[in-house]
Amino acid sequence: MLDPYTCIVKKNRKYASECTEVHLANHGADSLSKNFDHFGNLEVVWLQGNQLSRVENLQGNFRIREIYLQNNRLVSLAGLRTFKFLKVLLASGNQLRNLDKQLGLLSRFAFLQKLDLFDNPVSEEPDYRLRLIYQLPQVEILDQHSVKVKERLKADEVVPNLDKVSAVKVGRPKPKDHGFSVLERQCIRTAMEIRQKRRKEEEALLSRSIRVAPEVLPPDCKVFKWNRERWSDPRPTPWEKMELRSFIEKKCEKKQLNKEDVQALAKELSEKGLEEFGRFLKSHEIFEGNPWEETSQDTSALGMSLRLHNEKSGQAEVQVHPLESLRQDPEATMPAAAVSNLLLQLEWPRYDDDFLEKRIAELYDDLRRADFQGDKEAVVKYRTQALRLEGAKSLKEHVELNRKETGKVTEKGRFDVFPQTVIRSKRQIDESTGRIVLKVGMDLRSTSMGTIRRGVA
Repeated sequence: MLDPYTCIVKKNRKYASECTEVHLANHGADSLSKNFDHFGNLEVVWLQGNQLSRVENLQGNFRIREIYLQNNRLVSLAGLRTFKFLKVLLASGNQLRNLDKQLGLLSRFAFLQKLDLFDNPVSEEPDYRLRLIYQLPQVEILDQHSVKVKERLKADEVVPNLDKVSAVKVGRPKPKDHGFSVLERQCIRTAMEIRQKRRKEEEALLSRSIRVAPEVLPPDCKVFKWNRERWSDPRPTPWEKMELRSFIEKKCEKKQLNKEDVQALAKELSEKGLEEFGRFLKSHEIFEGNPWEETSQDTSALGMSLRLHNEKSGQAEVQVHPLESLRQDPEATMPAAAVSNLLLQLEWPRYDDDFLEKRIAELYDDLRRADFQGDKEAVVKYRTQALRLEGAKSLKEHVELNRKETGKVTEKGRFDVFPQTVIRSKRQIDESTGRIVLKVGMDLRSTSMGTIRRGVA
């Protein structure tokens, strides 16, 4: 009797539970000890060169991955049924018979990669190798020879035809003639077609989503709506004006600005903008026309009514250009603080997403170059600017600035249907390796949890 305790130094349960490999080869024993139950973590077992006729007392060792049973007297491999993770099975030189029976057992081992069954009566059966290759596509080495792609293709062609030829034809009993007339048979056929049509309609009805009318959509949140209106307003908020004023004054090299200086400042603010706030001046042509006239007008209903009444009565007020003194005299000057206050009364739209993404990418490129050169101050500067622009971009999404109010009918999933997923396996040839593999496909089904009412036309 083969006892696994002979393979460990200290014969106790602790060492037995930690043992992963036992060597019990060439002992001439004809049975296995029940002490294998104490070795629950066994992975490799060497039992070749004995006189075993069956593999017993290994039902609890389901973690075994490799087992060597060469040159025994085995007539059955049923004792290996619980080895779910078996990868190597070497059982040459035994008395195994009945290939169909062995295939039914070996097909349970999904991870089996190496198999030896030569020098067994089963290996002398017709088309032994082709049948094993076809029924066990996971095996890579069979009887000490690797499985070739040509063998797999040949097995796919030969074995199915062998099964058709060797299959015993079972005579089916003739259907009983119930004596239906031609009209009765036609009625039965029509009833079957109606049942199939209803089944298809029911399946389509179960997969259909519920349509929700636009008037029952949840109302827009007041906070988001208010934030969206303020964020989409091209005019800066009072807090932004306070911060923008200091940045504009820093860009002015002089405290007193003439017409040329104001024009250059407006052009710079329009083309480059202020990235710290994500805004830019809408137009730099501030001396052409009067852009302040539109921003200073009262857009309320009362203001528009009064303005229309004054125009009809000939009392319309003519607004003077705020920079009229500079327009008349190019040498005249104006304080930089006054110019910044006037510019902040114009429209300062925000950058669009395309510009922000492009500018953020440029800043990160500059950051990497500065980091490569070891300029830490520049790294901090570029990182701060890039993070500011990313914050401006993400804040637009946070306040739902890009939200589109559509009146379309929305759809929701059904709550009275239980969806089911059926997994189906299919044998295919892997294009990269040429091996036959099992690929899994998903098939969806729906089951109603209640009664479906059909409308009557």
